Amino acid sequence: SDMSQYGWTTTGYDLEWRRTITAVIGNQITFDAPILQAIEAVYGGASVRKYTFDAEIENVGIENIRLESAYASDTDENHGKSAVLFQRVINGWMRQVTAKYFWFGAVSIVTNSMYITVEDSAMLDHKGTLSGGRRYSFNVDDSQFVLMQRCLAANGRHDFVSGSRTPGPNVWVDGSAILSNSDSGPHHRYATGQLYDQIKVKEANGVEGQLYVRNRGSSGSGHGWSGAQVMFWNSEAMIIASSPNGAMNYAVGNVGTYNPVDPDVQEPRGIIQSLGSHVTPRSLYYSQLKDRMGATAMNTQLLPAQKQGNIWSLLESWNGEGLFLDSVIVWYDESVVVNPGTLVSIGGTVRDLNLMEASPSFLWSVLSGPNGGIASFGDATSLNTAVSFSTSGIYKLELTVGDTAFATVDIPVEVDFS
Repeated sequence: SDMSQYGWTTTGYDLEWRRTITAVIGNQITFDAPILQAIEAVYGGASVRKYTFDAEIENVGIENIRLESAYASDTDENHGKSAVLFQRVINGWMRQVTAKYFWFGAVSIVTNSMYITVEDSAMLDHKGTLSGGRRYSFNVDDSQFVLMQRCLAANGRHDFVSGSRTPGPNVWVDGSAILSNSDSGPHHRYATGQLYDQIKVKEANGVEGQLYVRNRGSSGSGHGWSGAQVMFWNSEAMIIASSPNGAMNYAVGNVGTYNPVDPDVQEPRGIIQSLGSHVTPRSLYYSQLKDRMGATAMNTQLLPAQKQGNIWSLLESWNGEGLFLDSVIVWYDESVVVNPGTLVSIGGTVRDLNLMEASPSFLWSVLSGPNGGIASFGDATSLNTAVSFSTSGIYKLELTVGDTAFATVDIPVEVDFS
């Protein structure tokens, strides 16, 4: 479509990404992360500029807190807008936060913030009208390198969402939106480089919700193309994945209706594969994390339930009350083939922040194993240590944290035929 009819101009759509140059060889420049739009001279090309960005704050987080906004009526908006705002922040986090009644959302990450993680958090029961510009539960705008995982939204509009010209990459993974009143996905004006991975959107009475990337035309004040280089992976919702000229959008392994009639502007479909059936791997994000960082990175990021399948029903049952799932998780280095005598790394993560603040003791022990089998710990009182085994078989190890928290892991020790 001719975007000028919606007020788009070439000067108004210069896209910017903040990157670090890692190498320069001749006229070839290497960045630390991809540029998320094709660069073509016919459309104006690109430039590389050194920048300074003052007044940023670094290494800050919000965690282990419940925030509720006081309101006068279900449509009152003279109260809290967002529970948490990240603005000009680098290397920040929000975890184990439940927000309730705010009229905009649980968190907005804005103004060139970078490297932000939001996890195990919920936005419940917005109070305010259902009109435009409201109920953006987990929102990213003009920010990049954002990860949102294991989040729940209830009674919102645009629950997992981005704003105009949001540069990316940004990821929403293992999230559930219930009682949703509108679509999730990039909202307007050409956000780039987004992954919606294992996202489920439902309206009232279990009706499938919406996960859209499309040309929104004159909607709003000329929203136009909402995004490009956007992937919907193994999600459940009604889908639209249209694609603009010079870019592509994708929908792979999604269960739900493909909306045949875009409510705004009919455009060519993007790449749609396996509509109606999920594909492997379960999560594209976690699979790529494993490829890039190794199995140990998976162990420190994933909960045991995530390794078994989707967690949408678990998020809904949790409903923002207390800690989502495990107080403690444990793991071993699965990249090692464990033979008798092999030293293998084991470790744990204490997710209960109240427990961790109490400086608890740690103790590794053997719950079960083969007859005559002995496990020898490097330091049985250290959260992260190593262990070896005397003979082959399955050993179940337990980590005790303080007096009440326990977690177990099974380690298979193979027969050494060397």
